[in-house]
Amino acid sequence: MSNEPHFNRRNLFRGSAVGAAALGLAACSRTDDGGDEDSSLLKDAQDGGTLRVAYANEAPYAYTGDDDVVTGQSVDVQKHLLGELGIEADQIEWKLTEWGSLITGLGTTHDMVIAGMYITPDRCEAVAFANPDYVMPDALLVMKGNPGGWTTLNEMAETDGVIGVMNGTSEQEVADAIFDAERVNVQPDLPALILELKAGRCDAVGLTSANLQLAADADAEVEVTEGFWLIDPETGEDIIGAGAAVFQPKDTEFRDALNEKLDELLADTATWEGLVSPYGFTAETNHPDGLTAEDLCPDTYQ
Repeated sequence: MSNEPHFNRRNLFRGSAVGAAALGLAACSRTDDGGDEDSSLLKDAQDGGTLRVAYANEAPYAYTGDDDVVTGQSVDVQKHLLGELGIEADQIEWKLTEWGSLITGLGTTHDMVIAGMYITPDRCEAVAFANPDYVMPDALLVMKGNPGGWTTLNEMAETDGVIGVMNGTSEQEVADAIFDAERVNVQPDLPALILELKAGRCDAVGLTSANLQLAADADAEVEVTEGFWLIDPETGEDIIGAGAAVFQPKDTEFRDALNEKLDELLADTATWEGLVSPYGFTAETNHPDGLTAEDLCPDTYQ
């Protein structure tokens, strides 16, 4: 399958759990507790205030390193952009958060999400995405030798195989739409999914190729398939995996300011690649090349 992007301009999986996610973004602002009504998240941060940032401990995007410092591709890129806006790293209060609570916790436990989260039309209904700072194909993690011969998540749906997916991910959304419910094994994180794979309770794990390659590099019992794009079961079009920072809809001023700095960074490919290459990202494979959040959410972008 070609890894050339074809932008999916349809609303995917309408009527899913986004309604519940949106409830978690009830009008919660810095004025609710009697603060300055002219204040904003961006202004507060540029004035030296604390910025509460959620991440989900998912390498290589955002995770706690061996030195207990939060690191990763998305972390390094977004810290660079925040620095360009005058917001220092020591102003960030990192909030380790389960993946499924990254969106619902916006405005309550945290102000921003830096987790390499994929931009999807349903998520755009609930939150304000910055433009993508990377693109990444998916892959399958399988036992060494790939005894089942699995190739892609969508093709696997046409067999009797059981797919393992992480709760709240794009892979779960696609799997829920095209697999029988009893053939979708949902777990909270990748380590749990690897245990399920080794125990034979799923036949393959679907996630981004970067996550899975790191897991395979550290575990001789498993391997990773070739990368592929997920396919929209309604249209048959490729779904481009593109990750970005996430804000509340009321914080689009911050999002837009970040996008301006991101445009500058992406135009300087050498600097961008210098930030992301330690995590296995390359300009040839992972540069978003002008792709925007609105391209991916033409009807739900905010």
